[in-house]
Amino acid sequence: MRARRHIFTAVLLCIAAMTACTAPSEVPTLEAATQRLNTDAGSLAGTADLRLSAVEQADDGSCVPGQVRRFLRAETAHAEASTGLLDRLQAMGYHKVVDDLDFRDDEQDVAVLRNPETELTFELTVLSGDRPTVQVVGKTTCYVTE
Repeated sequence: MRARRHIFTAVLLCIAAMTACTAPSEVPTLEAATQRLNTDAGSLAGTADLRLSAVEQADDGSCVPGQVRRFLRAETAHAEASTGLLDRLQAMGYHKVVDDLDFRDDEQDVAVLRNPETELTFELTVLSGDRPTVQVVGKTTCYVTE
């Protein structure tokens, strides 16, 4: 019985030491997040079968006053590309946090994916109609402006 207690204590000490040695993950800077957003969007656009339009970039003023977020937008006229985009983003470490079942909209299908390490978000929207399209919007989180 006494040996088990010592082994249990030793295991707890090892776990505590390993936990103390791991650095907490930090939120990337706006510049680093923007660079990663551009890299990920370039990876999506570089996939030949998806045929995304030129990527449009801008600052997003929808954050609280004193904060800014960067976003980019692209689209493709190939509605079937949504599956390829979804697969590609998941392979890049993005996890689906919202899908069209959450919105219940007959005119569009929506999926939102987020990368927990980089805190970047991509929204995929398939618009139905005469000319179905897929819109891709990538966003950083909101950052305090300096």
